[in-house]
Amino acid sequence: MRAAIRILLACAASMLAGAYVFAGSGLTVSINNDSTDTILVTVYDLNANGQQRVISNEVINGNASVAVPIASDDQGRGHVSWRARTSDDDMRMCGSGDAGGLNDGDTVTVHADSSCD
Repeated sequence: MRAAIRILLACAASMLAGAYVFAGSGLTVSINNDSTDTILVTVYDLNANGQQRVISNEVINGNASVAVPIASDDQGRGHVSWRARTSDDDMRMCGSGDAGGLNDGDTVTVHADSSCD
């Protein structure tokens, strides 16, 4: 029983620490698929220590979006890079990009409309 209580306390402490990291210094941006194709998207937070992946191969349907938390820089702005590819293996298309100077609530549009290398 004591082990279970210790595990629960450790989990609670780590959740509070994670919330503290983003409290006041984090942003939430929307990643928007601006095409009608279903795409797989990977987004990297370039402000995080060591460039952290915030979503990996996330399926985003056509004209849909997902919200992602990112870190802010000293001026309170976010910076992400992204890669996308269509989910159709027969006619695969790719895309990539970079968006800096992001504010809380901004939208980053992603697409996969170029040939893959």
